[in-house]
Amino acid sequence: MEPLSQTAPEVRFAQIELSEEGLTIRQGQTCFAQQKLRQVQYLHVLWAQATAEHLAIYYVEERRKTLRVVKAVFQLVNNGFPSPSFQLQAWVRSLLDRAYGKSKLRARLKVYLNPFSGKGSAVQLYRRYAEPIFAAAQCSVDLRETCHAGHAGQMVREDPEIDSWDAIVCCSGDGLPYEVINGIALRGDAGHVLRKTPIIQLPGGSGNALCVNMFKTTSVSHAALYTLKGIRQPIDLMSVTQGDRRYLSFLSQSIGLLAECDLDTEDMRFLGGKRFAFGFFQRLFKPPLYDCDIAVQHPALHQPTESHSIGVIDQATGRRKEGLPNLQFGSVSDSLSESWGLEHHPDLSLFFAGQFPFMDAKSKVFPDARPNDGLVDIILVDRGIGARKFLQLFRKIFRGNHLAMREVHHRKVSAYRVTPARTCGAMSVDGERSDFQPFQVEVHPQLGMTLIKPPGIMEHHCNR
Repeated sequence: MEPLSQTAPEVRFAQIELSEEGLTIRQGQTCFAQQKLRQVQYLHVLWAQATAEHLAIYYVEERRKTLRVVKAVFQLVNNGFPSPSFQLQAWVRSLLDRAYGKSKLRARLKVYLNPFSGKGSAVQLYRRYAEPIFAAAQCSVDLRETCHAGHAGQMVREDPEIDSWDAIVCCSGDGLPYEVINGIALRGDAGHVLRKTPIIQLPGGSGNALCVNMFKTTSVSHAALYTLKGIRQPIDLMSVTQGDRRYLSFLSQSIGLLAECDLDTEDMRFLGGKRFAFGFFQRLFKPPLYDCDIAVQHPALHQPTESHSIGVIDQATGRRKEGLPNLQFGSVSDSLSESWGLEHHPDLSLFFAGQFPFMDAKSKVFPDARPNDGLVDIILVDRGIGARKFLQLFRKIFRGNHLAMREVHHRKVSAYRVTPARTCGAMSVDGERSDFQPFQVEVHPQLGMTLIKPPGIMEHHCNR
């Protein structure tokens, strides 16, 4: 990072200064006029540029918990030169260095929009709150709207330059990141792309768990800013095997009560996140019963490391071709070895596994989960706890202290397998409906890449 320039630009009727904290702008035409003071954090500075006559600074300011773009233009004192002076150019570079730090200027963003996500407002949210921020920051944006389920996965699978973008941006609920990750998983260079290219979410759906956990916000405008200023963060991904099929999960797997609350209220998307509560209260006095065998691989004593498949260089393109990591514990079709711990749960009502603390903006289901510890958290609850305890569990999840309940069984594992006795039921993977049949899950440490918000930023849990 360049040191702060000592030479501030000479502008008419204003004084502009850089400090350790941010940008300070003092304006006032005469000594009798009241001076206007603006202080802008470096985090909020998007862009600056100078001509021979003017200096323009683009930044965001918070209004009613939403970030709005401001363009401040200052008339420069005529110095007789046809182009900006060397000192002024150095000052602008100092400002942008401070504003972006290790983040990339003029980021190249691949944006996927799901117009049907959540309440169907993802496109409007993006156009109103994110697009102006990306434009002011001089980003190069390739915007694609999805037309049907699986469309985003098809596009990333067929894009030969998908790893050249600074971030893949999904404006949607959690279904679109799931599609994008699994589209990449079908590529010959899946391991390389997943580890290299951050996948992030602008909240446009009912759950928005990826955005909530990484950016700590449900605000589209704040998430857009953190996309530009965020820090790269490796995360674990999970392989799910069912029959002869293998696919990836970044968030959660669920059968039973919570899966039914999610999947069986799809026709109530107009309610947003409230549809989950509606589904829960429908089942409160008669929770479902899922008789299951559950096998687990307890975590190894050593620190988990990144798992890689063998990579080769494509002679035609010069790109590294590295597929998905090999399965260390086999698939659901393999016999269980002695290293597995096998349990029978005849009265199971709720099975939930995940690797992030929040499953939506308010539900801290796995308070001890870490996105890159090589483990997946599991919660089990039996049907016999009764309606009063289920209601207590539902309320405690919002505070994240439900794991202290005696009726809630929690563990961390490296892999697990679920074999239901019944042949029909509700199974959800990352909030998407999956075939109800035996399945096995294995964690791949740090297979994925995303962004997290810069440190020291307050949380913005607002619905914009």
